[in-house]
Amino acid sequence: MRDVIRVALIDPNEESRRTLQRLLGSLGTLWLAEAFDSYRAAAARIGEIGPDLCLVALDADPAQAIELIASLAHSAPDTILLPASTTCDSTLILKAIRAGAREFLTLPTEAGELSDIVGRLFRGREDVGSGGTKGPQIITVTGASGGVGCTSTAVNLATTIASSGRAEAILLDFDLMFGSVDACLDIIPDNTLSNVVQNLDRLDLTLLKRSMTRHASGLYVLPHPVALEDAAKIDPETLKRLLGLLKAAFPTIVIDTSKGLQSSDFVAFEMADVILIVISLDLTCLRNTARLLNLFHQFEGMAERVKLVVNRAGSAESEIGLKKAEETLKMPLSYQIPVASKAFQAARVRGVPLADVAAGSRAHQSILEIARSLRSDQSAEADKPRKGLFAAFF
Repeated sequence: MRDVIRVALIDPNEESRRTLQRLLGSLGTLWLAEAFDSYRAAAARIGEIGPDLCLVALDADPAQAIELIASLAHSAPDTILLPASTTCDSTLILKAIRAGAREFLTLPTEAGELSDIVGRLFRGREDVGSGGTKGPQIITVTGASGGVGCTSTAVNLATTIASSGRAEAILLDFDLMFGSVDACLDIIPDNTLSNVVQNLDRLDLTLLKRSMTRHASGLYVLPHPVALEDAAKIDPETLKRLLGLLKAAFPTIVIDTSKGLQSSDFVAFEMADVILIVISLDLTCLRNTARLLNLFHQFEGMAERVKLVVNRAGSAESEIGLKKAEETLKMPLSYQIPVASKAFQAARVRGVPLADVAAGSRAHQSILEIARSLRSDQSAEADKPRKGLFAAFF
């Protein structure tokens, strides 16, 4: 069974809802993503937060609750639905099962009983996956040379995913020394990576999300530390723990790395489901990209998670053709972002995504295509255990 199961609780009855919240909090394998006091509010939000399990209390309004279960069974097929009620009426149980539920929780209940039911519901799901329709959860964006557009790609990809409304997303700036994600989005963060990791043991999901800055696109953003000396206090193991918690909180995590192979970058590579390497078609960049790929080949399964993104495709300044680049790197170029220097510069100066200055442009369409492609990417690598990288380098 997965390490942490993200749960959405729907119960309009305040007393019952609080009791269930305490019960869920007592089980270490469950993390309450959000609690709803309205069936209607839940219907509008479940698709966005993408929980693994929906616990639906029926007693406040059985008819509405059953209708919600039936609706979620169609709109969120990867979410397991668990109805709960103080009544054991067979007619109600049958309606819940026909609506899309697989188990039924009788209230009041004990932690052991809930744990057993959840265990049955999730047994084997990690082996067979969740239908293969979910894209990679952690997307690491990197580049083997400065100035290739790594941060612009990460920012625009993350805002595109967040603004689609399909699922919540967060963008992390792992360039701990000189990151620029906050500047690209013109935000003044309430907290940074250093603030969050210092309080990691005291944060639950609600506090974790409240500590994040949220962009107008809906994207949550966790920027680099403000003080340079704070960057040195963030160790790789703490970043791993942070990503483990964020995986329980967000369906999609986008990481912008540094260009100097900091220890934070190795954490991002190790935990990524897909690694996007942004390249430009010049000799220096391709040579460094080949060196980076050779490094990835030293770790089992890592190179298979790499996809190459050509930025500024079609530029008159390109020194090498697309076919020659593929031959040099010995792998296909998965995506191309056409040259749009003025539009990207205008977006950067204003601190907004490309969609705000050049919506519908070829460059914007290419970002949309990358986002669509990743959402439907059936990556088996995400389920494989990852071997640590740090013993070899630090």
